Amino acid sequence: MINNNQVCIGKQFNYLKSLSTAEKDSFFQQSKLIKLKKDEIVFLENDRLKTLYAICEGACKFTFIDDKGKEHITKILGKGDLMGRHSIISNKGALFTATAISDTLIYTIHKNTFLQNLEQNNSFCQDVLKGFIYDTEDETETITYFKNNRKLKIRLAGLLLYLSKKFGTQKKGWLNVAPKRKDLANILGTTNEYVISLLTSFKEKNYISLKRDNIKINSKKELLIFINSK
Repeated sequence: MINNNQVCIGKQFNYLKSLSTAEKDSFFQQSKLIKLKKDEIVFLENDRLKTLYAICEGACKFTFIDDKGKEHITKILGKGDLMGRHSIISNKGALFTATAISDTLIYTIHKNTFLQNLEQNNSFCQDVLKGFIYDTEDETETITYFKNNRKLKIRLAGLLLYLSKKFGTQKKGWLNVAPKRKDLANILGTTNEYVISLLTSFKEKNYISLKRDNIKINSKKELLIFINSK
């Protein structure tokens, strides 16, 4: 059993504020924390899940494979985000594969515990519904930043700003979560080589600094000026 002071339950549950003490105790009795290394798989596309996952620290990506065998990244998730709701509620296979893109701490919630509270507690049910609204708002934000019809260099600049806003930065300004170059390319629908070329160009303009896979935004203001000037 895990004390709820030790974990991040997730903003999409409103941090379980709608549950009574007894309901919370039951919630925690069948739940646990797990640690994943970068590139470890949480669950696979089409898996019928028996567990709901709340990200406490780190980040994961949602992917699917198309008919030609190409991987597509549909979403990047971070602290407070939930994974597996669709499969749990619909009792169908997961729509995507979830993979850690950094060392990640995840709180797992047993399916039966979640569904029982969903059926018996109206306020909790409303919190879960609000979580779907939050997902929609986040998707709208990604469209503003990088899922649009602008030039790739503008979308890459927007993606870097989105990563900074969603996941934050370290004390020296390096992004807490910097996906691999191939993941950045996948998100933007281009090649690794072109992303590397654009990042090098940003570095030469001193918009960013690069160190292996890590990325530091030197000036958010300059990136915004670059985006708005095109």
